[in-house]
Amino acid sequence: MTALLQLLISGVLLGGIYALAAFGLALIFGVSNILNLAHGEFLMLGALMCFLLGDLFGINPFASLLLLIPLFFGLGALFERGLLRIVLAKVGHEQLTASVLVTLGLSLFIEDMVSFLWGGEEKSLYYSLPPIILGDGELVISSVRLLALGCIVVVTLAMHRVLRRTYVGKAIRAVTQNRRGALLVGVPVSSIGILTWGMGTVLAATAGVFYLLLYSINPFIGLPLTLRYLCIIVLGGLGSLFGALLGGLILGLAEVWTGYLLNPH
Repeated sequence: MTALLQLLISGVLLGGIYALAAFGLALIFGVSNILNLAHGEFLMLGALMCFLLGDLFGINPFASLLLLIPLFFGLGALFERGLLRIVLAKVGHEQLTASVLVTLGLSLFIEDMVSFLWGGEEKSLYYSLPPIILGDGELVISSVRLLALGCIVVVTLAMHRVLRRTYVGKAIRAVTQNRRGALLVGVPVSSIGILTWGMGTVLAATAGVFYLLLYSINPFIGLPLTLRYLCIIVLGGLGSLFGALLGGLILGLAEVWTGYLLNPH
């Protein structure tokens, strides 16, 4: 019973991690019409920064989010403002193709730089809390995974509220639905693009912190994860937080249970 419950929690947690990152990717694509193939690298960098903060300074993964959120928001905004906008301004109508090439190049650059500076070996962060024991000790639940799952729920609800209740969220949805119409009614499309890149990158980095609680990481996980996010977007629909959550849960549960069935030991 304990093993089955742990598998269920792990699957839901992994699905939530995938959903957060996939929704960030969908937000960026919806607002900017840019397919960010470096999105998985931002997750990897978030996990790496969390590992370094824990390894060097003893900062626990949840506290590290307080440092990583502003850092990766600035990184995403800088990437949109400092690289993509300059490159895409020179290519005319082939912006989608150019964005794929630019972000793929960035993905490979980040992968190679991290591999060069850090090495290609696996890294994992050990962080534990007293487990939750129910009954007569027959049911043991990981407190860390439950806490991570709770954080993902909070972030998801916060994103839903931002998108539905705030001016920024309504502006993001307006630009996603009709960019030219949003511009005509006075929505600052350029600023919304920068903001969305920052938010999407933060979601990827946040997902990376929680990913590190489940798995070890290496410099080469980025592109395979990006492909998973694309599958989730296809499953759940572009721009839908609920769809991303549902698609992430389906993929996360399928991945965990398939791994268990193929290798139960």
